[in-house]
Amino acid sequence: MQPVHINFKYLFVQNNQATGLFASNGSASDSAITLDGEVISYKDIVDTFSRDNHFVLSLAPGTQLGPKTAKRLQNNQHLALAISKVKAYDLKKHVDRFGSSIWAETHRQQLLSEGKENQFNSLVCPHCQATVDVSGFERTTYVYCPYCGSIVNYSLKIISNSDTYTICDECHMYDRVRGYTIFNFYFLLVVYGYSVQRRFVCDNCATRLAQRALLINLLFILGVPFAIYMWIKAQTGREPYFQNLAKANQLARKGKFKEADEIYDQLFSLYPDHPGLLMNKGLGHLHGKDGNGAIGSLTKSLRVCANYFPSINLIRQLQQGTSQTGKQ
Repeated sequence: MQPVHINFKYLFVQNNQATGLFASNGSASDSAITLDGEVISYKDIVDTFSRDNHFVLSLAPGTQLGPKTAKRLQNNQHLALAISKVKAYDLKKHVDRFGSSIWAETHRQQLLSEGKENQFNSLVCPHCQATVDVSGFERTTYVYCPYCGSIVNYSLKIISNSDTYTICDECHMYDRVRGYTIFNFYFLLVVYGYSVQRRFVCDNCATRLAQRALLINLLFILGVPFAIYMWIKAQTGREPYFQNLAKANQLARKGKFKEADEIYDQLFSLYPDHPGLLMNKGLGHLHGKDGNGAIGSLTKSLRVCANYFPSINLIRQLQQGTSQTGKQ
């Protein structure tokens, strides 16, 4: 069983770079995270994010911080940490597990005070153990866990976990997403060097990035092996059933939604009406200038998973775009 306390080391992060020479001590309990002796209650944390060894906390407005931590607050809301001794993702899961339970109970108490306790509804994600508050959403076939990104059902069966398949940072489509390190070498007369980036992208976007890196590094040789490795990694090791998902997404991004829909419909035989695949279909129709088809697929994704926030956010963006167009 996961321990109640997690101890870790950390450095604050500014401009995506860890600052300072010596790491400070931190710990996470079942009610708060402590940074060098300064306590932040989970009730004041509204969101968390992790990538590699980086861990980001988003805090509620007005959160009272200790003097050392307050100096590191970014945009009046975020604290970014470079974590060691434990994995940043494990720390995120710990904070989400206990924090989500506190947030859900706070909402239940609010509804109770308003005489609406019967409207409260929640479940525990079987993948990350976070409490998902689905109050106010219709009961649908699937439930989206906003903490880990997994798709589950009310029988607590994991339909698809987010360890591999999730939303791509670049194209915002549902696919296999992994981390890639991109090296770019340069040589300009007497000046030479290299740059390193970490990107979390789907197979299609990784292939495009690998092709670009190969062209950039072709003259300097040193970066070529890294680009080739990235290309091969993006093309191999897929689950057999999802072998054609990248192809469908590639067609969808080109607006060839009819060909893409044929592949998505085949994938539905194993994952009936999967909300991520329905969102991809909607994006394909959107790229193909078929607005009605796009809205139809996105709406259907919410009929099967009422709290599927990737589709909710996309529909909001479309509505805002339409609203802004109407005002002009």
